[in-house]
Amino acid sequence: MSPDNGLKSSSKENVGTRTMRAVILAAGYGERLLPFTKYYPKPLVPILGKPLLEYTIQTLKQVAVEDLIIVTGYLGQTIQEYFGNGSRFHVRIRYVHNPVYKNGNATSLRVVQELLARDKAFLLLMSDHCVYVNIVCKALQNIEHKPLLCVDRQPRYPPQIEDATRVLVNSQGYITKIGKDIAQWNGIDTGVFLLDNSIFEVIERTQELTYPFTISDWVEKLIGNGKPLWACDVSKLFWLDVDTFDDLVFAESILAEVT
Repeated sequence: MSPDNGLKSSSKENVGTRTMRAVILAAGYGERLLPFTKYYPKPLVPILGKPLLEYTIQTLKQVAVEDLIIVTGYLGQTIQEYFGNGSRFHVRIRYVHNPVYKNGNATSLRVVQELLARDKAFLLLMSDHCVYVNIVCKALQNIEHKPLLCVDRQPRYPPQIEDATRVLVNSQGYITKIGKDIAQWNGIDTGVFLLDNSIFEVIERTQELTYPFTISDWVEKLIGNGKPLWACDVSKLFWLDVDTFDDLVFAESILAEVT
């Protein structure tokens, strides 16, 4: 893997300082990482001696996004004890606990709705994804296209494709379908969103959804209600979704080369 696709380079100079908050969903159980997750939450699973969530925090710091909201659930106090108020990582962290995290990751976005009521835009990331800094950078550079999802049109690694959330992007660059089981697709959801408050309007109108439901469910409703979701093409930029022990081994082998 070439250094250009790694985690070393920073694009902070291309983004500039901006007022932007990021929400990181860190509430899940991580069943496929048992027995480790019996004692530690998934975001604290170590990769090369560093918790998975720390990679996300460092990525956001590099693009000058330093105001973070971390949504916790399973063993959330353990996450809070490790990262504290964020000062050790040169960011500011606020925690919100999701007591119904077992009902799907969409419920973790719902619990921060009031905190984001005045935000014109915010980043949404997943704590179990390792994301190259230039992916977030590219999302910020395309803020005029919000709401958007960073999409990989050329996935290369097994953890990117296996159990992936797939998207279908039309010729105008907008996502028309999203889900793990869609038959026709041409891109993979990287887990990096740049959203606005229209997502919460959808949340208010989708009380009929049955649990568990996901961010993808709400995004599908967003699209269905006539709100375009732009596909920000981040193909060839590094990211990994870490769900299993095989994913962990693979992530360590890749990160050892690029960090």
